[in-house]
Amino acid sequence: MANSPVQIVLNSSDFIEALENAGGGPAKDFFAGSDSEFIAHRENLQNQLNEIKNMQIDNSFAQVSFAKVNLKQAALAKSHRPTNKLFRKSVAPIIGAGDLGELYVELTPQAIDSITYEVGKAESETRYKPNRITGKPEPNPSRLRSEVGAIQEIIPYTASDKRNFSARDAVEWLSNPQTGGSYIIELFESIPLRKNWDTLQPLKFKLFQSFIVGLQELTTGLIVSRIITGDDSAIYGVKVEKGDQKAIFQLYEPVPSTNKTEDRNDVDLELDTHEALLTFLGNHPLVKKVTLPPIVTQSEGMSALKKGDSFSVPPCYQDEAHPKICIVDGGVSDIFGDWVEDSWGLLSPADRDENHGTFIAGLTIFGQTLNGSAICRETDGCKIIDLDILPRKDRHSTYFTKVLDFFTELESAVQELKARTGVRVFNFSLNFEEHKSTTGYGYPAKILDKIAEENDVIFVISAGNTKVGSTRKEWPKDNFEALKTLASSRNDALQQPAESCRNISVAALNPPHLDNVVPYAFSNYSCRGPGVRSGLKPDLAHVGGSGTKHPIHGHGLISVDPNGNVVDNCGTSFAAPNVAKTIASLEHNIEGMVSRETLMALSIHHAMLPESLNDKKLRNVTKDLIGFGIPNGAQEILDGDPSAITLVFANRAVIGHKMSFKFSWPASLVENGKCLGNAKLTIVSTPPLDYKYGSEFVRINIDAALRQLQKDGGYKGRLNAIYTPDDGDGSQYEKDLIEHSLKWSPVKVYEKSFPRGVGPTTEWRLDVEYLAREGVTLPADGIPFTAILTISDPKSAKPVFNDMRQMLNSLGVQAVDIQTAARIVPRV
Repeated sequence: MANSPVQIVLNSSDFIEALENAGGGPAKDFFAGSDSEFIAHRENLQNQLNEIKNMQIDNSFAQVSFAKVNLKQAALAKSHRPTNKLFRKSVAPIIGAGDLGELYVELTPQAIDSITYEVGKAESETRYKPNRITGKPEPNPSRLRSEVGAIQEIIPYTASDKRNFSARDAVEWLSNPQTGGSYIIELFESIPLRKNWDTLQPLKFKLFQSFIVGLQELTTGLIVSRIITGDDSAIYGVKVEKGDQKAIFQLYEPVPSTNKTEDRNDVDLELDTHEALLTFLGNHPLVKKVTLPPIVTQSEGMSALKKGDSFSVPPCYQDEAHPKICIVDGGVSDIFGDWVEDSWGLLSPADRDENHGTFIAGLTIFGQTLNGSAICRETDGCKIIDLDILPRKDRHSTYFTKVLDFFTELESAVQELKARTGVRVFNFSLNFEEHKSTTGYGYPAKILDKIAEENDVIFVISAGNTKVGSTRKEWPKDNFEALKTLASSRNDALQQPAESCRNISVAALNPPHLDNVVPYAFSNYSCRGPGVRSGLKPDLAHVGGSGTKHPIHGHGLISVDPNGNVVDNCGTSFAAPNVAKTIASLEHNIEGMVSRETLMALSIHHAMLPESLNDKKLRNVTKDLIGFGIPNGAQEILDGDPSAITLVFANRAVIGHKMSFKFSWPASLVENGKCLGNAKLTIVSTPPLDYKYGSEFVRINIDAALRQLQKDGGYKGRLNAIYTPDDGDGSQYEKDLIEHSLKWSPVKVYEKSFPRGVGPTTEWRLDVEYLAREGVTLPADGIPFTAILTISDPKSAKPVFNDMRQMLNSLGVQAVDIQTAARIVPRV
């Protein structure tokens, strides 16, 4: 049968219409019928506010402070948030968030007086009104009572919220030269340019002045430098060097990295000095978080077994086109000859460690020859760009002397190498060892988010390997035993920067051909999610070798070393390039510029769960192990099947509008007026991010739904998020929508089979809509998204593709093969 290629809808803008969304909803009374409890709650909030005011008055630095407003679980939706009457922007603005339902608010004594007065005005008795339909009385609170009731507590933001490591821990960690010796400090607000301090209100002036002057008077040898740029960033490095030089402040622009060793003093590791510094940072109200810097490492394999054979690298012919992948590592061996198209050239030959990068390059260039198509699904051939950035451990401080200097170099390299070669897929099989006290969405992930978005590239990141001693038992055939193994395992959390929500992270699976491990099961060394409330992490999984050696085949995954010898190894480092090769092959096989959203959506939409993990009993844990599964090969994705049709909609969400595509179900899948078959829907978007808001840092939710027309004229949603529990209670609490329906995640996948058919009509529509956090508006140029819908016959018998093509033509829908669509439409 002829192939049925993926179809991109060229005129998706024709289906943009006004968004019908009244939003909000009536005020909710969280203490309906419990008036005595409400009165006690109201007084308790006033007492909490007065305690914070007393702390402000006693604070020697400034009378501006920050507090945590914790909401009740039932008040997490934005319509219930206490920002209309209580924490108004003009009085006490919300300036960030922490965990779910934890808001950070800026307070002054005057603001506290105002809020305390408003809280006291909330009515003491429950108000009722008759329901419009039933006539029965229902609570009808004022907005003020609703907001007061929505609050669980208001508590000060103190030193214990800022760090959870000791000065002794810090000195021990910073003694490693790979850390750069600097603390990472996040402030509630960026320090403004000194020339603009005369524009500040007196309390804000004192807040910034006391921070700068306090650090200057604290100790000599202090260096404070801004390490992340951006309008909303307030991230600084603070380092103490030996010597008596005055404190240095570089607060406005990060200093570019350099390839040369700089004249500098050693890090001061005196315990008393660090005690004093950490005490100051803990007490000053401007400081939000103090963390220790991460250490960049390769995701090392468990071990290596040389096979002894010498591999003859096939020639790269200049007249042949191949996918391109940039390998971010310690260097790639020159044994690959012309397969290496370009190199960054940062590291001197003596400082390169090419074993890791060379093994990865071998998998991407001729992995199928070495391992077969069951492991390496893409055809051989790949152009390599060598971004040699990670020196040998003992030479790290020669290249990177400041905190997170590594990323400044990386950003420059990505920008230039993309300009020189056009490469857009970057294999990042590096992870960052963090101090055990570090929590939240990591700085490495934030920076990779920024680099990926600004340069229109995709990093494929290894999930990380467990350390020796934390490796789990091999995955058993019995699912109950598997759950017990996972429950008893420790120290196997996802490693930085694998939670990056702008990129793809990859876990490792066992090879399929070894008789001592379960085929395609979760590898015993692979780290697992979840990340922090930004969707499923890791996103995908692939074969990374077995952590338990086979007596004949070793780890079951082979490549080459820098001398061209065949070796085997295992690690999430070596699962990542299999996914990178698929994404690079998709881009290579599609003409013109393909959006990041489309490349990510195609790989995720066509991912499948392996048999060992595709069990309902494992559903709650599978998502945190392998995300959406193993992606199909690029050609299999693009060719499709006659018994299915895949439609791609690449567009932008614009303010006040939604995309609504109406169509009829394929005729061959309709019986007795009911629609049969299987439907799968994936949407990938690039919403704005604001890391000040903690677990709420994704500020706009782009969602998609497949809905069927009902007899009453309304449309009913027919798909479920792929990991929705079968025994779910249909809860609409915000935390359940986040966990199971991936609300606020930039990536969502929905699916449902209709073996008995669903009615009552054959008319459907695909909707793409948005929901913004309170006070957030869509960017002027919209939010890019790609939605992919596949309708298929599970029995692979019906002519679904031809049916849908005829229907689309009759509706005037312009759809063409995605591989050539760039000739006609600017966005794919």
